[in-house]
Amino acid sequence: MDRPKIGWFCTYTPLEIIDAAGLTPYGIREDSGKAHEDVYLGDSVCSYVHSCLGGALSGAYDFLDGVVIAHSCECMRRLYDAWMFKQEEIKPKRVFFLDVPRVKSEPAMHFFAKQIERFKEEMEACYGEISRTSLINAINTSNRTRELIARLNETRKKDYPPITGTEVAQLIKKGMAAPGDRFNQELEELLAGLNGRSGDMDRPRVLVYAGPAYGRLIESVEEAGGIVVCEHMCNGLRQFGKTVERDDDPILELSRRYLEKPPCPRMIGEHSMEGLFDLKRLVDEFKVDGIIYCSVKFCSNMQAGWPLFKEELQAGVPIKFLEGDMEAGINEREVQSFIKKLARRR
Repeated sequence: MDRPKIGWFCTYTPLEIIDAAGLTPYGIREDSGKAHEDVYLGDSVCSYVHSCLGGALSGAYDFLDGVVIAHSCECMRRLYDAWMFKQEEIKPKRVFFLDVPRVKSEPAMHFFAKQIERFKEEMEACYGEISRTSLINAINTSNRTRELIARLNETRKKDYPPITGTEVAQLIKKGMAAPGDRFNQELEELLAGLNGRSGDMDRPRVLVYAGPAYGRLIESVEEAGGIVVCEHMCNGLRQFGKTVERDDDPILELSRRYLEKPPCPRMIGEHSMEGLFDLKRLVDEFKVDGIIYCSVKFCSNMQAGWPLFKEELQAGVPIKFLEGDMEAGINEREVQSFIKKLARRR
């Protein structure tokens, strides 16, 4: 029997708490197809959040038992406000809110641990006690997923990657709606099948730096003749980077892992700069020929991060800035032009 599903929107959501409660985390990471221009959010909210609220208002998420909204940005905060305002008309009615610090520091770790503990208590009030054993088992399952994804990404560093970015994106999309142990089994089978397999084309290698899954971006890159070898995205490294350390205090270690993982542009201070400079390592390790920096329109974090990214990264490879919205997608001609440029450089 399938377990009830809890929707989540942001990679700073501690999915292990959901799993330990006997539920399946369900990632809402793409366009619902129900974008809603409404008075509840306003015009200057990103299309991802418009899509999420539109999906809720149209019943696209009625199958969920609840949702977790992390305060990752002001747009997500407005999503929570609008969801609560329309709560009598929207399913699911169980809405959990999680306040997430924007810095990586010891006080922030302890603050976020208290937020996670409160989230755990709210889940327990709805679904029963979350034992220490069930939480540790959930952490082990998530860690196994991260280790398997890391092994998969190692294969993409080869001169001829045995798997395309499109295949990886489809795999992750499928995994975000499945129980962790089932997803791990599928990853293990995939990795076994990749042994001895090699890609057959020498294509320009692209790193995508973006927020949530963005329509046909990865497919467009590969249809234009490139290959995406690394995704610094909410559906990529930011979701699967860094495991949880085993410790006497699993809640604190969950807090530490989520604040120390590959940072989103929402983060500020030293950790944000560490993430930026770590991109240089990724460029070298994945033999990247070019970077696509893709921002959803009205995403203040991605927009504000672009000048710093452009000026400080100094990766030694061309960088292309793209902007659009979730429903309309990106300008595929710009993608094609960029891939042709990279091909000429190779």
